[in-house]
Amino acid sequence: MTPDLDSMLEFADQLPSLPTAVVKALQLLRNENSANDQIAAAISMDQALVGQVLKLSNSPYYGVSRRVATVQQALLVLGRKAVRSLVVAAASQDFLSKPQAGYMLRRGELWSHSIAAGYGASLIAAKIGFRQTEEAFVAGLLHDIGKVVLSGYLAEDVERLTDRINRPDAPSFDQVEKEFLNIDHAALGGMIIEHWQLPSHLSQAIAYHHRPRDAGEHWQLATIVHLANALALIIGIGIGVDGLQYEIDEEAVSRLGLDAEALEELTSTLIDQVQEPELA
Repeated sequence: MTPDLDSMLEFADQLPSLPTAVVKALQLLRNENSANDQIAAAISMDQALVGQVLKLSNSPYYGVSRRVATVQQALLVLGRKAVRSLVVAAASQDFLSKPQAGYMLRRGELWSHSIAAGYGASLIAAKIGFRQTEEAFVAGLLHDIGKVVLSGYLAEDVERLTDRINRPDAPSFDQVEKEFLNIDHAALGGMIIEHWQLPSHLSQAIAYHHRPRDAGEHWQLATIVHLANALALIIGIGIGVDGLQYEIDEEAVSRLGLDAEALEELTSTLIDQVQEPELA
């Protein structure tokens, strides 16, 4: 039986909601008049969140010269935009780390792919002069959040799913999702981001990350996420059942102004970053 959209969104409501500390911290981080000690106090309401934020703060990606030991230090050294990205990453790690049977992803594989895509997106953004690198990170990190919802439905019909994608005439996997469930993980992911009241450019970039030219005014961020997802798959992170079932939109990517040499450099840099133990 194909579930309707209302039932999927109801299931999405059952996802671990953003913790109170995260909601409060994000509200303060959006308010230019809030003080750093207020933000640090909100994050410190959840010690697990503090631990994850500090762990990610000290990853090679940020290249800090001295170890960040407190949230206050993270705010001063990395800035508010970076800390907002880290808060979102820390809050989403738990449910992105769970196994996703419908996509044949083992425990931790979706998280590894998500963090790689997040870092890849921020690398691409910096390379092309897209100023909102931290927004790119968040969009890359959360681009597959819809899979967390759809996985259970696809797992119920995995044999028919496998048969469908192995046929010579098989379409891209997001089209297969629509055949089975009337929606794909990208579109549902965009709805989840809206439900979490994150900015609309994030929801649009996520909703269209497999069709970036359809993202309208947000085509550039959608294309950054599209390419970051592809790079993460190319280096073998989080392939699952669907990873090789998508085509790269070369026309959209060409609009970013990246040549083959630049793509090779980005891929090499991403490989170096995701191999670091701090990202596990």
